[in-house]
Amino acid sequence: MAVLAGILVVGIGIGSAVTSTTQGDQGNIASSQQLDMAVPDPEFCKRWGASAYVMDLEMYTTMNPVSSFVTQPALQAGCVIRRENWSVLRKEGAITQEQERECKQRMNTFAYIGSIRDKPFVRCVYQTDIRENKFITKGVADDTVGLTPEADQF
Repeated sequence: MAVLAGILVVGIGIGSAVTSTTQGDQGNIASSQQLDMAVPDPEFCKRWGASAYVMDLEMYTTMNPVSSFVTQPALQAGCVIRRENWSVLRKEGAITQEQERECKQRMNTFAYIGSIRDKPFVRCVYQTDIRENKFITKGVADDTVGLTPEADQF
């Protein structure tokens, strides 16, 4: 029994060591810190928003016959800017005042791919309903743990 317990402890130790030393530059991102460093401008993104996975895909639907087709998704790192920090995007020349006005009318925020210093690809994006987020942990009394006002209105 002691040998099995020893093997279990050694196995957990080795697994923890391998997991904690996994590098994000090999196509794997094992933590939010690795994602933060994968964006082209990590300090800018962290200061004014949050790093994000960007999945770019297209969907085609035919009507006769009714069928849907999806392209191979392209996965890359991007950045979502908090609403109160839009002025930095305008200062960097990434958005115009007109784009800001249009995005604000729809109660959205901006996200971009690429370097903020090299004409990034910027889009007005919608935030999903936080109540539908299945990654949020439920507490004992079914109260939501970890739900902050910032997560609800980024």
